[in-house]
Amino acid sequence: MELEVRLTDRARADIEDISKYLQNNWSEQVKIDFLVRLNDQFKLISKMPLMFRASAKRSGIRECVMQKHTLIYYRIVEERFVQIVSIQSTRRGSF
Repeated sequence: MELEVRLTDRARADIEDISKYLQNNWSEQVKIDFLVRLNDQFKLISKMPLMFRASAKRSGIRECVMQKHTLIYYRIVEERFVQIVSIQSTRRGSF
């Protein structure tokens, strides 16, 4: 079963902030690599939404460790779609 992936406004803003940071502090290629990896993780979450652990802090939220410093927080909504709630850098604190 593959579920549709939907992003909250907060998740969209997180992606934009991380992308700007990577482009300004690293390179365009690092930003592109991040976005490709993020898209791959969204596909994996879509196909296997229960694969990643449930959050100990937030009921109904699951946590996907994308990279050493990047976490994706999401929820499964009525087994109809996956809602990406937030994408956070572990350096800045958690959701």
